[in-house]
Amino acid sequence: MAPSSPPVQPIPPASVAGAMPLSVAWEKRFDNNGRADVAASVVETPDGDLVVVGVTGPTPCLIGCNWDGWIIKINGRGDLLWSRQLGSNGADSFNFVTLKGTHYWVTGTRRVFPNAYQAWLLEIAPDGNLVWEKTFGGSQDEFVVETLAAPDGNFLMTGRTVSYGVQDGKGDVWLVKLDPNGNIIWSKTYDLGAEDGGTSLISWRSDRYILTVNTCTSDCRSVLTPHVFASYLVLDANGNVLKTRTFNEGPKNKFNTIKPTRDGGAIIVGGTSMREQFPSEDTWIVKLNADAEVAWMRIWNSYGRYDGAYDVVQMPDDSYVVAAYSQVYQTPEMNFDNFWVIGLSSAGDMLWSRTWGGPDNDDPVSAILTSDGGVVLAGFRDAVSWPLDMIPGPADFDVIKMTDRSVQNVLPLLFGKAPALRH
Repeated sequence: MAPSSPPVQPIPPASVAGAMPLSVAWEKRFDNNGRADVAASVVETPDGDLVVVGVTGPTPCLIGCNWDGWIIKINGRGDLLWSRQLGSNGADSFNFVTLKGTHYWVTGTRRVFPNAYQAWLLEIAPDGNLVWEKTFGGSQDEFVVETLAAPDGNFLMTGRTVSYGVQDGKGDVWLVKLDPNGNIIWSKTYDLGAEDGGTSLISWRSDRYILTVNTCTSDCRSVLTPHVFASYLVLDANGNVLKTRTFNEGPKNKFNTIKPTRDGGAIIVGGTSMREQFPSEDTWIVKLNADAEVAWMRIWNSYGRYDGAYDVVQMPDDSYVVAAYSQVYQTPEMNFDNFWVIGLSSAGDMLWSRTWGGPDNDDPVSAILTSDGGVVLAGFRDAVSWPLDMIPGPADFDVIKMTDRSVQNVLPLLFGKAPALRH
């Protein structure tokens, strides 16, 4: 059980005295021939380019459509170098990309008939050619959300399995260790009592891992009203559980991403209804110390009704930049997410915040710190959640490069006018 949560924190003005908010250097949209395109993950390559992965499919489409994984490579200015669409019949998607040397490991989910959904792993060469691909799973559904390069040169991927673990018809957390050729070394499942799924994973210390988990107890098919509690598991090198910490105050607590921090701890971001009227939710941030205990926790109150955080990066000065979403207008259809980027001090105090976007759903799903000290966000623009017969709308991959003020006066001149920010 987690300690009592703090009061909801008020949102300050765009920046407080002395704070240096990041500014947009460039923002680029990428459309795959008029299809609906939603980015899920971004990574910087050794030569400073960016690889973005996600899903592409027809629109409108609610169920039963042929979706594929989509991968693009762009240079450091956001210019497209190449794109690849991969998949078969059914709903296939790319969920995460990480580096394997100069190659890219892409993980996702693939419809494999007649065996439902299975985990999908691909190795992609720098020129975009497929080196190999594999699927993992049984006769039920498996979903993988993230892959981690382990300190020993192998990889771990996490997500949710129904085929393995406790055979009660519900999903369990799934953790698989793979060698560099994609062969399984070991596989573990973890049951927290209901519909469980791993959401994110980090290496911790020299031989341990921290895995974040969401557990749904009711209304699990709903996007807005599921009852969920969040946990993190500390694991040894073989995946055995050393410690479990659960956050179950209130009806909805969701962890999206965990990242390691330079003090030997970690930071977790997500959304919570601890201090909101359910099913509304607020942005939620949990900082762990070097013993994997809670050092501090912040809940930032809503600009709108539904807010939360997708990802976080630690900056060179030990501050944080959080990639979040905010429903800035409370429309009856709840279809107005906007980009929300938050700057936090190392102690979790909000230093600045920026929101921008259009009349539909614009979300920054993935964030990385680039080699030049900037931040790149990848997500989507113009996704539709209402009316139902228009879902998912004309969504596009959206990639944003943000920099500090020392270069903001130069980069917009080089790469085009930056979009106006609103606060």
